Amino acid sequence: MLSYYYFALFIISSLLSIIYVFRWNKRYSIYFTVMFSIIPPSILGYWIEAIAPNMDIALIGVKLTYIGGCYCTLAVALTILYLCKFYIDQILSKIMFTISTVIFLFSLSAGHNHWFYKTVEFSQGTGLVRTYSVVHHCFIAVVFLYFAISIIAIIRGFRRPSTVSKKTVSLLFALQVISMACFFLSRILFESFDLVPASYIVGQIVFLIIADRLVLYDVDDAAISVGMSRGIVGVVFFDRKKRFLGANEAAQKTLSEIDDYMIDSTPDKANETYRYFLKLMEEVDKNDEVIVHNLTRGDRIYKISGDELRDGRRVRGYNFNIIDDTQEQEYLKLMCEYNDTLQKEVDKQTKHLVEMHDKFILGMADMVENRDGNTGGHIKRTSQGVRILMDEIVKDDAFDLSEAFVKAIIKAAPMHDIGKISVDDAVLRKPGRFTPEEFEKMKTHPAKGAEILKGLLGDLGDDYFTSIAINVANFHHERMDGSGYPMGLKGEEIPLEARIMAIADVYDALVSKRCYKEAMTFEQADKIIMEGMGPQFDKKLEKAYIAARPKLEEYYKSMAD
Repeated sequence: MLSYYYFALFIISSLLSIIYVFRWNKRYSIYFTVMFSIIPPSILGYWIEAIAPNMDIALIGVKLTYIGGCYCTLAVALTILYLCKFYIDQILSKIMFTISTVIFLFSLSAGHNHWFYKTVEFSQGTGLVRTYSVVHHCFIAVVFLYFAISIIAIIRGFRRPSTVSKKTVSLLFALQVISMACFFLSRILFESFDLVPASYIVGQIVFLIIADRLVLYDVDDAAISVGMSRGIVGVVFFDRKKRFLGANEAAQKTLSEIDDYMIDSTPDKANETYRYFLKLMEEVDKNDEVIVHNLTRGDRIYKISGDELRDGRRVRGYNFNIIDDTQEQEYLKLMCEYNDTLQKEVDKQTKHLVEMHDKFILGMADMVENRDGNTGGHIKRTSQGVRILMDEIVKDDAFDLSEAFVKAIIKAAPMHDIGKISVDDAVLRKPGRFTPEEFEKMKTHPAKGAEILKGLLGDLGDDYFTSIAINVANFHHERMDGSGYPMGLKGEEIPLEARIMAIADVYDALVSKRCYKEAMTFEQADKIIMEGMGPQFDKKLEKAYIAARPKLEEYYKSMAD
């Protein structure tokens, strides 16, 4: 029965070591790897001893168990020192390793001399029966020494919550308590049943849990891994729950409030610096790329960049890097001041050129309208219609429009029919309805308008406005159901600016008198527009149209007076 117990522990230990291998990270301490490497063969030794048919095989198993006894306890102690930021001299760690090695070498002599075991006997039922020699007593003393060192480091860790995670320290303390309890219970209550290998399993589980977050706490190492040297760039980490994970010395000097933060805890939201980081974390969540902000502290300006904190492919939290950007910002300020005078003069000349360019294009639009005997005043009215619609659209939460977009579409509206300049006078000035052939010629004006505007506006230097103007001209006759022209676009394939222009254009055509029809009443026009919401016009613009309707009617009434 005992052999099944040890074999089960061996299988569990091996699986935990395999998990560690698959989760290994280059920033794990070497002591972690040592522990997960030696624990399975140590437990295997207990199993071999339990099933041994003779003394020689039983002694082989015993010697394997001392791999864990000598080196695992050392690795655990050194790991606890490392995790609790208790740095010891390299020479001292080498001395500890040498002592463990000497004791292990003495353990290999068991059964051959009296240095480790005074006497050793074997029976099939009880296994090895031994009495201990002075070297074994030294082994026990060294185990207790490592335990004492670990407890001192853990107590020190509890006293430094700003640099050591309390959760980590608590897990380490629990592990040491369990390990010592298993050690004493095995020797006091049980003669042949040993709990120590079970404590090894607990240790593996604890260190797997710790390893999962270890890479998040090691701030200095993380800073180096992204190409930054300690003391030059500040690094601050938070986990996904907005809890503080750590900061390096440079960050603590820059933002002194960080000294009051406790690892694995949520800082007080009354803390101004933490509120600042919370805003940055929200921006990181919203953006796929690195966000950058400037922070002024006294006479210094710092550039803070924020990004996701990753462990391989896993997003574990937030990473903020702090760079002293004072010199660069002062240089930029001087450059800006130096260029201000030149820029003002350039802006003045550019504004003059743009105004001349706009007047030229609007003059062309007027010329087109003067050629078209059917649409007198159409340009002016539709432009005002677009302006009235835009006043309501910007209030609608369904649209998040920039000020640049609003200005661009209002400015582009008069150009929507500029392509009619290419249509034959016989068609354009016909005082009646078009034949199918004539209508096909008229349907070419949107694409022609886009070509004309591309040529006229291409050298203006304002690509954004140019694209808006071209879209307005090219697509204002498209329909949401795909039955429009010139390209038969459907739904949101039609640019928003063209969908807005379409409503203003059709509304003016309905309520205005043409040579081939009388003006409709506002009620009749409204009914047609509302029926067209969906098949012809963008349904999402319906709310804005309804809100703009009274102003549209008021405007057209004023034009009739």
